[in-house]
Amino acid sequence: MTQNSEFLVAAGMRNEGAFLVEWVTWYRMLGFDVLVATNDCTDHSPQLLNLLHDAGWLSHTTHSPDPGTPPKRTAHRAIRNHPLTAAHEWLLLCDVDELLVFHIGDGTVGGYLGDTSDNRFHGIGFHWKCFGTSGHETWEDTLQHRVFTRAAETQHKANTSFKSLIRRPLEFAVFGAHSPQRYVGPGTWGEAGNVWLDGEGRKLGRYNPDGAAQRATAPDRVTHLGAQMNHYITRTPESYALKLGVPSASAGRDRYTDEFWDNYNRNEVQDLSALSYSDRFDPLYAQAMAIPGVARLHHLCCADYVVRLAEAAGADPAKDPRFERHMDLAASV
Repeated sequence: MTQNSEFLVAAGMRNEGAFLVEWVTWYRMLGFDVLVATNDCTDHSPQLLNLLHDAGWLSHTTHSPDPGTPPKRTAHRAIRNHPLTAAHEWLLLCDVDELLVFHIGDGTVGGYLGDTSDNRFHGIGFHWKCFGTSGHETWEDTLQHRVFTRAAETQHKANTSFKSLIRRPLEFAVFGAHSPQRYVGPGTWGEAGNVWLDGEGRKLGRYNPDGAAQRATAPDRVTHLGAQMNHYITRTPESYALKLGVPSASAGRDRYTDEFWDNYNRNEVQDLSALSYSDRFDPLYAQAMAIPGVARLHHLCCADYVVRLAEAAGADPAKDPRFERHMDLAASV
């Protein structure tokens, strides 16, 4: 894929085809080039990604997780070694259920950052805004940023984690899920611009890449004034059931429990900030879906997802009307 900007967003994914077109469209709308690293997919997402790759919308690469190692570690290693990472000044690592929203500038990453020629900082941590079910019980093929509109209050403990926009990413030896580690760039960390900011422009706690991995701040340091990372972390009870008993791709342990659900299924406040992008998002999304083959593969991915949902519920996917609908739509386009 040709480099179109100085900003790159990258993610490790597996079987996320039903959500891909929305996520790719979102980050292209914000001004990012896109890189996706997949492993061991059983849905049609590799075919969809390859088609989008050929159309110039993203770059798709694959990786093979080391036995006994969380897949995100090898995904992040593959991303660090990819030529696109070296070719970009800025790298954002996030997941398919995370959509960045800016409250400063013109709604793009370049507009948010403004003039960064003075090297005052090395990265930014965007705090989560965790969205709950918003009253939805089952999955439907809709845009997650339109369906899930209720979330935690800003300084709720669910929002303390952040995702990082990294400047000169190869100056860090290891990419973590939330922040990079092992600074190998010039100078001493903490001096001459080697600092991490939050989305409001304040110093991000005690972040030090040469210390223990950092993924969160104290609740009273959470801010969404400049930007927020919308995290559609639980979606619906039906979708959440797919995570039960499955080790986290980042942590390698089974953390998807009833307690996790109670902690992150937040619906206290309405947040419609993502909808402010509708006039930009809708035509770009339509453009993506109009690429020959994309709509067909999207619906096949949705049918694949319904199969997984049915199997998790001990049901026959062939009897699920959503499966038949998506198979019919795939055949029709």
